[in-house]
Amino acid sequence: MRILHTADWHLGHTLRDHSRAAEHEHFLRWLVQTVVDREVDALLLAGDVFDSANPPPAALRTWFRFLGDLKQARPSVQVVVIAGNHDSAARLLAPRELLAAFDVRVVGVVERGRDGRLQADELLVPLRGPSGAVEAFCVAIPFLRASDVLSLVPPPVAEAPPAERANGDYVLPRPVAEVAAADDRDPLLDGMRALHAELFTAARARRQPGQALVAIAHGYLVGGALSELSERKVLGGNQHALPLDLFPPDCAYVALGHLHRPQPLAGLDHVRYSGSPIPLSMPERLHAHHVVFADLAAGALQKVWSLRVPRLVPLLRLPEHGALAPDDALAAVAALPARVAGKHEELRPLVEVAVRMAQPSPQFAERIARAIADRDARLVRIEIVAEVRPDAALGAERAPPVELRSLEPEEVFARRYAKDFPSAVPDQLLAAFRELLDFVQRGGE
Repeated sequence: MRILHTADWHLGHTLRDHSRAAEHEHFLRWLVQTVVDREVDALLLAGDVFDSANPPPAALRTWFRFLGDLKQARPSVQVVVIAGNHDSAARLLAPRELLAAFDVRVVGVVERGRDGRLQADELLVPLRGPSGAVEAFCVAIPFLRASDVLSLVPPPVAEAPPAERANGDYVLPRPVAEVAAADDRDPLLDGMRALHAELFTAARARRQPGQALVAIAHGYLVGGALSELSERKVLGGNQHALPLDLFPPDCAYVALGHLHRPQPLAGLDHVRYSGSPIPLSMPERLHAHHVVFADLAAGALQKVWSLRVPRLVPLLRLPEHGALAPDDALAAVAALPARVAGKHEELRPLVEVAVRMAQPSPQFAERIARAIADRDARLVRIEIVAEVRPDAALGAERAPPVELRSLEPEEVFARRYAKDFPSAVPDQLLAAFRELLDFVQRGGE
């Protein structure tokens, strides 16, 4: 059977207020045709379907239209979708029963029943091959925050079960967080290990001979390369880089989401991030974007291969590397192709201009904006690079003020901290900020 692995669509995404809707729709039309042409049996979407917890109505329409087009074009294809850290699990799950009728399985949460047992049936998805027989079991693990992990792991008995001592006292079991602290261990990683072990044990109990074991998850694993100015550093469970051994050796393929750069991990061909289908920040223009295929037979991985996603809209930086003097930057903008009458606005190239300046010039941004107005381009931002003055008494001149909207929230936080304290932001404080930022950006969910 053939699996297609994709992730990090971020429907509803804007790049400095410029819509990416046309690019997403172009990708989804291409994806439907690719599923048909490549005879895909199962599509695994590893989280971050949407860019925010409350996506605009247009993004929701795009999502449902894609599913309808996909099932009409290839009725036999199965779809497995998990929630990522950008998604609202509740919003993804709302039409779950309706989508299940079309072989679309949505996994947004991990829960235990009243008896304390993991509701594994919601997380284990049988995948059918071309003959209609089950050829693989997919362990679907959505993005989990710290509170999710700790609430799912039952308190283990760190010592012997309660037993009466000679003095009449009892030895009581300690909760997982207390045990980990006492042993200088990480309760979140312990919790993730316990949860994964329980899930894969349940999957093996259901799997029959000749059926493969695959997994789909969303988070940051050890060894993954992040894309600058794009992925948040809020990782699986919390601010943790998760270990690769969460996924056992008998797992034929692991479909990962969260990192936007397509990459295998630790030289393991079967553990991969598919990356995002379009560049979601200007630095991401530099790498190719792919979907990944995993071919399975007789319960084992036969081949992993990828297909490059065609790019609809160019992303340009002037210059490609370094920065230009102000007059040269204006000349570079003026040299862009002239605006084409009738061309859809969302199809115009996205442009970033890097300028080397010795001091702030509030009027310069307006000059760039006027210069680009009649060009076939959309201005994303102007990056101001500090110019080193030879006559500066203390060496390099401090960088001129930058536009607040051009900074990531973490950069703003670090700059503000540096005003009051000479040292770097402590790891514990930075972790708390990242967790708070994630909570706010998800709308307090």
